Amino acid sequence: MTWHESVERIRIIREVEAAAAVDPSGRLPWRDSWAPSFGDRVGLLTALRDRWERMCAVRLEELTSPQQVRDAERQLRRSYAGVLRILDAHGLVGVPPASVGSPLEVA
Repeated sequence: MTWHESVERIRIIREVEAAAAVDPSGRLPWRDSWAPSFGDRVGLLTALRDRWERMCAVRLEELTSPQQVRDAERQLRRSYAGVLRILDAHGLVGVPPASVGSPLEVA
């Protein structure tokens, strides 16, 4: 993947995140112009799930106390609520690997 392609994928993911933040339906936004970056809706869903898992891993990886983990998880759920609605609507929300053993719930 070229630099330009990576930048375009990030731009689209941010656009989807912004749309999801104001759409309580959990509907996946899609434009045919995004196909070169993601292939299809499944590719976009996979990218959103990967981003959610990476955000959890980065945020939770060095926390040591259970309270820090709970606080960080609450913040992640608030920050990514729209994306989580989309993932949940497609059966893709689960406990990310970074928080195995912690009380992360995305309901």
